[in-house]
Amino acid sequence: MFPTMSSILRPATGVLLGVMALSGCRGYESQEPPINLIRNMETQEKGKAYRADTTGLFADGRMMRPPVPGTVAQGQLNDDVTLEDGLDAAGEVTLKFPEALKQNGQLPAALAARGAARYGIYCAPCHGGQLDGKGTVAQVGNDSNPRLTIPPPSFHDARLKTMPVGKMYSAIKNGVNAGNMGSYAAQIPVADRWAIIAYIREQQKAKDPTVDPEGGVVLVVAAADKASPEHGSQLYAAKGCNACHTLDGNKLVGPTFKGLFGKTEQTSAGDVLVDAAYLVESIRLPNAKVVTGYPPAMPPMPLSDIEVESLVLFIESVK
Repeated sequence: MFPTMSSILRPATGVLLGVMALSGCRGYESQEPPINLIRNMETQEKGKAYRADTTGLFADGRMMRPPVPGTVAQGQLNDDVTLEDGLDAAGEVTLKFPEALKQNGQLPAALAARGAARYGIYCAPCHGGQLDGKGTVAQVGNDSNPRLTIPPPSFHDARLKTMPVGKMYSAIKNGVNAGNMGSYAAQIPVADRWAIIAYIREQQKAKDPTVDPEGGVVLVVAAADKASPEHGSQLYAAKGCNACHTLDGNKLVGPTFKGLFGKTEQTSAGDVLVDAAYLVESIRLPNAKVVTGYPPAMPPMPLSDIEVESLVLFIESVK
């Protein structure tokens, strides 16, 4: 008797369905642990990051270990103090651009070009596109009051044309004037900070050919055994008092020192006689009695008693 077609297809269909069913199970998601015929080391006890130490190996109970003291991440050694901090080998602000940025001893033109773009983004809103301190943010607001406590200076001022590049770098990295200009370390990488300074120096020299890109003077005042007006005069320049207080009677960020001693000034605490006691207080606690018409922008100055007394004597001498 010959087999019928149905008797042949029935077993074949069963086999096909079985194969399809088995193949359909492959890759099926399940919450149950997988079946491993050879477990080997798959289920061994092991530590995982951000989990507690269950082995008792570590006294602090943490499985993830902190770096070994002194560990430095790749590319973050930061051993070039001129490049990273704007300081020279003696620890003073540098007059020179970092050698790491130079090519054949010179700054490449591309550095200043990069700085022009970065300046336009981060600096121009306050310091102005012409580097004149007349940026949009520095303008007077609709209420006739300035938007900034301390107006940004023009980079074409004599003081900034001779300012060491290391001091400019510090201003970008650390901020200045008690936060009036905050730190831009998070926004501007190290190389771009120097690029901005290279652009500023390029523009200063374009307007004044006598500008030396790596010139300027690092003012270091030797310690004095006795207070004197001469010592105070040196401190006036070295400590940056000249950025806010003039000696010629012109108004700047703070009152001029010309004829200041002996005057009666209206302050936030009432009328005050400008004598030695008031000047000492103003240096130690600048915001205690702020002269009317001026912003409370002066930060406390970390000066010795002799340095404070010398500044007072100098201010008294400016007639």
